[in-house]
Amino acid sequence: MFTTFVAYWPAMRNSFVWDDTALVLRDPTIRSWRLAPEAFREFLFLDATASNFYRPVQRLTFMADYALWGIARPEGTRTAAKTGAPDTGDSADLTAVQSAAQPGWHFSSVLAHALAALALWWLLGVWFGANAGWWPLAGAIAWALHPVHTSAVTYVSGRADSLAAIFIFSGLALVAKAHARGAFVPGDRPAARALIIAALCALLALLSKESGVALLAVWLVWVLVRAPRDPRGWLSWLAAAVISCGAYFALRTTAAQTPPPSSGEGTPWKARPILVARALAEYATLFIAPHSLHMERDVSTRPVGDDAANLRNGRLREAQTLAGLCIAAALAWWWRRARKFAPDAALALACAAVTWLPVSNVFALNATIAEHWIYVPSAFLIAAILFTARALAQEHPKMLAALGAFAALWLAFLAVQTWRQQGYWRDQRTFVTETAARAGGGARMMINLGQLAMQDGKTAEGLALFREALAKEPRLDIARFNIAIASYVKKDFDTALAELAVVEKSPLFAADAMVLEARILQARTGKPQLNLLGNAASIAGRNWSVARMYPLTLAANGRADKAYEDILRQLTGHPYRAESWRLLGQIAEQIGDRKIAARAYGEAADRDVRDDVSRAKLGELRPSN
Repeated sequence: MFTTFVAYWPAMRNSFVWDDTALVLRDPTIRSWRLAPEAFREFLFLDATASNFYRPVQRLTFMADYALWGIARPEGTRTAAKTGAPDTGDSADLTAVQSAAQPGWHFSSVLAHALAALALWWLLGVWFGANAGWWPLAGAIAWALHPVHTSAVTYVSGRADSLAAIFIFSGLALVAKAHARGAFVPGDRPAARALIIAALCALLALLSKESGVALLAVWLVWVLVRAPRDPRGWLSWLAAAVISCGAYFALRTTAAQTPPPSSGEGTPWKARPILVARALAEYATLFIAPHSLHMERDVSTRPVGDDAANLRNGRLREAQTLAGLCIAAALAWWWRRARKFAPDAALALACAAVTWLPVSNVFALNATIAEHWIYVPSAFLIAAILFTARALAQEHPKMLAALGAFAALWLAFLAVQTWRQQGYWRDQRTFVTETAARAGGGARMMINLGQLAMQDGKTAEGLALFREALAKEPRLDIARFNIAIASYVKKDFDTALAELAVVEKSPLFAADAMVLEARILQARTGKPQLNLLGNAASIAGRNWSVARMYPLTLAANGRADKAYEDILRQLTGHPYRAESWRLLGQIAEQIGDRKIAARAYGEAADRDVRDDVSRAKLGELRPSN
């Protein structure tokens, strides 16, 4: 644990980046323990693009962080709490917050990773047996220090990987311990208790991240290898799978979910083996010699630039396909040889294979490769290396010193790389610019660079970047929407409206496009476009940044009673949002109903443990009730 915190200590000065905006800054369900049931009733990304991610355990840890640390803001940040201005739903200037260090949140993420490493140490200790020696500790340290895991550790939204790993490693350690005791001897209560707790770990791993199903997969491998002919072994695994998966799907299917947008046609089945080979080569490189780590990795041959760049990328992918096939053959040879001289290494390789298979491109995912996807598989690969090295050292004792020296150098290299990689996640600006530089500037990164330029007041530069992104991917609606925003800022309303006419056909951006169109028409006519804002609010769903605009505009134009009705409508469907209750209180004050205002502020305070605005208002209103 000490070595983990040393390697990741620079993360304490980092801020929120990428999906942290949606999962931390804009998620209303993490702001009070009263809302803990909502963690199980809602999928992730309430105020952003809908997802299939159901991870209540991660959300519960974010609740703890919000209660313990709050969200640090740089001095001078304007908020409703400081200015008394009407609540617009933005509890802080997101751009400013993304530049402020958030040490508490990163401490929790590093702690989760350290606990996962401890769980791996426990698993390896049970797996190696009574004469384990220093092998389990070496394996846990190597895994904890590996820089490929920084996207799961330094990135707050990546914490789901660490949480799932804690339960996967702990659950498998219990399974291994039960097998070592003779798990299927009638009346062995400790072994039976271990298997029951392992089943609970499987459920918690699933509730942490969908990849938590890996525990059941490696448990099955364990039964196949350790007790292939014992029906009680199969029955214990089947019972655990039925109970944990049944409970998980009961919770998941009863949670409210907005269907996510279609990801497109996907990769044809005949092309997937090629992507599997490329991904294997890429992951092998990242595991052995991690360098230039970054998000937005891709092993496909989609266009990356001009003809010369596309040709270079195509040649690289062809070489990568051949390398991946060679690596697959080498792994198969290793597994076959290990079955004879190091059976535990063969078992570890099988566990690595079944945990990697779901993210290998056999199934269509939202990317072809991602560094954090080998968070758990890499642990089993390290275990396989350790078991193989121990077997070789026993046969050739003189090799032990050489292996130890090589391992020490590799660990030092990993620690240095992990320390250096923390700067990549420093803040949103650093993250975007570094990713664009390292990943080659894909369309999504062009859009993010354009948004940074817009924040700096460089509208023309931002517009050029948005157009470049659209040229790379002509059907990218988010590029058109940002072009419309930049054109609006430049007061080029005709261009903005032309882009919005296309964007409004997209279910993903229709509501936001209506809001921007309303602003343009109001700028032209001087009159608020209440019909447009009302239509946007009606289709906004959980998107508070859109839904709030209608009642705010109504209240600002002397129609507080109508604004009051609309907020009540929103609260009927989504009563968990503190900002809605706080806005209701402000509107109730505007129409002179102090009793309703006090109740609304009280509800807001209950739903946000750090809502000082509502508590102050409640203190002002209560004496008159």
